[in-house]
Amino acid sequence: MKTLALNCHRRLAAVIAVTLLGGLLSQPVAFGQYVREPPKDLPPGPKPSAEALGWLTQQKGKVSTRDWDLLRRSQETLYGNLIDGPWRPLRGISPSPCVYLGVWNWDAAFHAMAISHWDSKLAREQIQIFLDRQTPTGGFIDVVFQDGKEVDAIGKPPVMPWVCLLVHRRSPDLEFLKAAYPKFVAYERHWMEQRGGQQDGLFHYGGPEPYFEAGWDDSVRWDPRREDCADLWPIDLNCYLVMVYRSLGEMATLVGAKADRKRWRECADRLADRINQELWDKTRKAYVDRNRKTRAYSPALSPASFMPLYVQIAPRKRARAMAVLAQDPNKFFPGFPTVAYDHPEYRSGAYWRGPAWLNVSYMALKGLKRYGFKDTAEAGRQTLLGWCDQNQDTIWEYYDSRSGQGLGARQYGWSGAWLIEFVLNWDATEDP
Repeated sequence: MKTLALNCHRRLAAVIAVTLLGGLLSQPVAFGQYVREPPKDLPPGPKPSAEALGWLTQQKGKVSTRDWDLLRRSQETLYGNLIDGPWRPLRGISPSPCVYLGVWNWDAAFHAMAISHWDSKLAREQIQIFLDRQTPTGGFIDVVFQDGKEVDAIGKPPVMPWVCLLVHRRSPDLEFLKAAYPKFVAYERHWMEQRGGQQDGLFHYGGPEPYFEAGWDDSVRWDPRREDCADLWPIDLNCYLVMVYRSLGEMATLVGAKADRKRWRECADRLADRINQELWDKTRKAYVDRNRKTRAYSPALSPASFMPLYVQIAPRKRARAMAVLAQDPNKFFPGFPTVAYDHPEYRSGAYWRGPAWLNVSYMALKGLKRYGFKDTAEAGRQTLLGWCDQNQDTIWEYYDSRSGQGLGARQYGWSGAWLIEFVLNWDATEDP
């Protein structure tokens, strides 16, 4: 394994580890081909299309001046991250072209989610890149690089099906959905057969580097040995699968496979029951990851703990207990760090070990909002939007959960994507 410390303008932003041997890549490669130290000044990227700019103009007056500027910056970031590669004629969007030289799985889904507000064709192209790269077991690869090499021994959290449905809801394309549905059916089978669902009724991450598949690379959640991440039933992963089942149920009706709908609904309900049975720690009154071998609950509380609220499977009494944690300045309020403020390993600016990441913060906060804890949710939302606004130089990969200082990669796509959702989808009920 080789690592590269990325010094993003006056600070050590993150250590990004990539395995060159052991199966993630089919052959050894030069690390610098794929992840590089960002240049001091970013070259100008592609500009938003006329259609995109027209949509942006229409948002004026509908949102505050600050939020409109965040929409503008987010849109410019997403278009600026368009990069050429083996996915052509599809147009791929990199997480950050100054650092990440490829298209990544769940980043692509989040980019599609945001872009679907104004350009459903470009949104579906992000999904199609991975539909075209399904593994023999039904999984979707982790990343395809600009030179065509792929990481296919692991994937990423299963967000693609529900994003595909969300795109369809915003701009229907039944033919695309008909082509995607059987691939998503195979994808569910991959998680059932390869990631524990068939055996345990709950899911875990796997492959040679399960912590990379989880997307929370060096998270405190995986301590003391991140290699043992595959021994856990992660609370957020299992809630994502609830969303997958619900999405498949709706897709089945839309594409004419109505006989499947009942099965998918039953799968969603059964998994929701298992989550509430197995992943609620009665002692701490919180949802947490659990070791599937020892049955020990994880000591780490994180925004993932709020995912049962986002998917609305938490009983009211448990949601109230989670809201107490959300309102506690020693736990999550107001910056919603990736591990609770009072955890001994919390570090406000250390990659996945304490900063605020917009994707996981959005789901935690919107989950609280859905259960009626609107003041807490709005306070967290305004904190995050304020931090993004105060960092006028760029949209950053993540943010220091004490100061709000931007950190990591510059011009970060999914941060822009989730800013768009924070501004435009906060009051909507269209999420699968």
